[in-house]
Amino acid sequence: MSPQPQQSLRPMSLHFFEEMFEPFIDQSRNITIRYQVQKEKSDDPDNFTIAVCSVNNSETPEDFYRHLMLLTDASVQQVDEFLQQQKPAYIDPLADYVIGKIDSLSTIIENQSILLHDEKLGGLFHCHLKSFLGARMIGPDIWDSKLLVPAIHYNTQKFVEVWLRVIQHTKEQVNLIRHMHKSANLAITQDTVQHKLNNEDFKIKFKISVDQEAYLFYLLVKSDIIDVPDRKSPQLIKWITNNLQSKNRKSNSLISLRNKYFYHQISTLDYWYQKLLDALVFINDERERILKYVPQ
Repeated sequence: MSPQPQQSLRPMSLHFFEEMFEPFIDQSRNITIRYQVQKEKSDDPDNFTIAVCSVNNSETPEDFYRHLMLLTDASVQQVDEFLQQQKPAYIDPLADYVIGKIDSLSTIIENQSILLHDEKLGGLFHCHLKSFLGARMIGPDIWDSKLLVPAIHYNTQKFVEVWLRVIQHTKEQVNLIRHMHKSANLAITQDTVQHKLNNEDFKIKFKISVDQEAYLFYLLVKSDIIDVPDRKSPQLIKWITNNLQSKNRKSNSLISLRNKYFYHQISTLDYWYQKLLDALVFINDERERILKYVPQ
């Protein structure tokens, strides 16, 4: 009898990517553009402009971005939890698979070239743009569709740019999670025994919670106050774990701090919002005090 193949991967769905990203995938399959026609002159049926009302029910590119980010952020969190359960050797191939699938969602974007009339130059010129492939158009059909559809696509370019931006951001997030889990596994392998604190150890003690401590450093990075590239985030989080102490905790968990660094609670944001307001008042008072002694 021939030997049976060993099952090294834990049981998982063959469609685990589709299950994680189902809401975002659904968006890509059903791009719907609603438009309306605005007539410049009521007596001239050929003189009108196209106004895009919405793309997938989002009225502005900013709304579209926020809507897509809510979907992808929820999916990325599932990827995070999924990779956390995998063996170190499987993290890279699984992350590559997910990133490849995410990248494939950008294929709904196609390059187009349309002719536009330039009144100043007095002629036609080719305009290159990106548009949604196979989008469903909902609006009045008052003109030749061969001319109407390119005009609608021309007015949805910013929505297309948002789609590609969300794709790129999501890929970067998955890559960041990949490196975080690989770094965490490496740390666990190297530190099989947790070192106890002794009198010679020195840690900066914060009077704030782990959530607030993690967000403080996240804010410092995002505000460009400290220079830490995304690829160095694992080292930063490990440094915080080893050198800082939060309220009522002698030591922090690397995994816990990592999760709180990337996923924030409203209460944590409110805490730092108020602290920064208090800091501005303090700085202003200090400034006014110093100015009293500065010669005018």
